Amino acid sequence: MTAVDHVRGPRRLTPAYALAAAIALLAAGILISAYQDRVFRAQQVREVTVQGEILAASITAALFFADAKAVQEHVSALQINPEIEAAGVYDDRNALVASFVRKGQEPLPRSAPDRSTLVRGRRAMVVVPVMQDSIPLGTVSIRTIDEPPGRRLTRHAAIMLLAVMAALLMAFTGTSQRTLGEANRQLEARAIALAETNQLLQNEMEERSKAEDALRQSQKMEAVGQLSGGIAHDFNNLLTIIQGNLHLLKAQAAADPSAIQTYADGAGEAVDRAGHLVRRLLAFSRRQPLSPRSVNLSELATGMKDLILHSVGDRVRIEWELRAQWKTLCDVNQMENVILNLAINARDAMPDGGTLTIATNDLTLDGAPGGEVTPGEYVEVKVRDTGSGMTEEVRKRAVDPFFTTKPHGQGTGLGLSMAFGFIRQSNGYFDIDTVPGKGTTIAILLRRHFEAEPPETA
Repeated sequence: MTAVDHVRGPRRLTPAYALAAAIALLAAGILISAYQDRVFRAQQVREVTVQGEILAASITAALFFADAKAVQEHVSALQINPEIEAAGVYDDRNALVASFVRKGQEPLPRSAPDRSTLVRGRRAMVVVPVMQDSIPLGTVSIRTIDEPPGRRLTRHAAIMLLAVMAALLMAFTGTSQRTLGEANRQLEARAIALAETNQLLQNEMEERSKAEDALRQSQKMEAVGQLSGGIAHDFNNLLTIIQGNLHLLKAQAAADPSAIQTYADGAGEAVDRAGHLVRRLLAFSRRQPLSPRSVNLSELATGMKDLILHSVGDRVRIEWELRAQWKTLCDVNQMENVILNLAINARDAMPDGGTLTIATNDLTLDGAPGGEVTPGEYVEVKVRDTGSGMTEEVRKRAVDPFFTTKPHGQGTGLGLSMAFGFIRQSNGYFDIDTVPGKGTTIAILLRRHFEAEPPETA
């Protein structure tokens, strides 16, 4: 049997059932009202007991020194609590020391009551001892007020509300059941429509996934095409130079033997440039053979000062912040090429002059959730300039091979890609932080290298 079939054939409520339900609800309301009375009185007693304990603790010193005025001030402060009808403090001889009674109410007894809590009707009398180092100094007595009639009427009105609700419940039961049946039928129809919509959505998600795969493949092919085109362009230029020199060598060798060396040198220079281009491509692809050894990068940078000063020129001021003491493992020649390339790029970003900062530091990095750099000890190299900076789009493509923002003939677009490939091949990290108009900072992190200690001789 389905939910709809169950709702279509409900069991009818007879008058006897309806009357029994109403009486049960009315009885429940009476019990709830009585329980609320008990809860109210118990809560009232607890709250007043806490007030009495606070008062007892605050007048200990005043009772000990028989300072009736101070005791009276503490007692009078309880008048702000509308639940308290009267309060008093008795000394160790049960004599009333201080008190207050609301206007028109029964005064407190002249001697302290014996019981700690005494309930009379809707009033409660709470008696709390005042002690100091287990020595009784007196007692505090607090009497609560009678519950206001308005509050009692409000609480007991719940009984009438329950009776009205019972009648309304019986009246609307049949209508509610019919409405529920109709709602169930509509719900089933909507569930069917939702299942169909969900299936359509899954089909669209599959189509979108296929389209994304096709787009990624297209982007890969575009990148391969760009890389192939750049390689072909550069090698074509080099082959043209070699071919031209060989043609001139062949044509003029017999007539002018002295030109043989000139043309051979030109062809050899083009071959060297081709080899350098291949090495850069290998560095970018992280397949270049390396000869790593332990080196202090501060000492390496110090040895390059004259070369960097000559390369960047007089218009750029260079600051050296070489603080690294640890050693790292890398190919020294390739590392020198990386630092020199970064310095030259910084110079080109500051055509009107500026400041180039080359810094080294020892860093201990903690793990960060989702971070690329794993925890450990690193040696950092930073090359920072105050030049034109990069836009976010340029920064994302900065390490792509053959990508350059320099004019034609002033850069191959392999400098940063070679540096990036070499650092990753050395198990390091390469980061570019740049702000347009404010400069660029390139940070390199390489793992600290611990050299093995020589064995002790006997």
